[in-house]
Amino acid sequence: MIVRRGGADDVDAIAALHERSRAAYYGDALDAEDAQRDRRPMWRRLLRESDAHVLCAVEDDSVVGFLCLRWQIKEVEVELHSLYVDPPWFGAGVADALHERFVEGLSGRPAHLDVWNRNERAKAFYRRRGWSPSDQTRPGPAGTPFVTWRRPARLRG
Repeated sequence: MIVRRGGADDVDAIAALHERSRAAYYGDALDAEDAQRDRRPMWRRLLRESDAHVLCAVEDDSVVGFLCLRWQIKEVEVELHSLYVDPPWFGAGVADALHERFVEGLSGRPAHLDVWNRNERAKAFYRRRGWSPSDQTRPGPAGTPFVTWRRPARLRG
């Protein structure tokens, strides 16, 4: 598996993987209208934006996972906007490889992300990697909030 920068040619693969992964972790909590929304326009926009950076994990020329980060607060804090793995690749190290590249790029900066509070797999993954939940939330599917998790600034070295 290789991890490379995502580009315009990856939009369809990223959008389809995003839909499959969301369906797997939201399950029946996923609103039908939301599930059918075309994600390609969002990913086209994110791949063009100057504050967004998309990494793709690729195996045999297929995108099996991706990560999107966004620089915020004058490039001091980084938002891990999304990290998705194709369900057949859950547990195969794809998220580990993407997260490792993300941390390398932090250069010691603090980071935050939002996790749907019923996504136990994601919460365990981030907790093992030094992230902690905060008291900041926003509404989420099925009345379950997204919780903001934080990774403190760390010195390099």
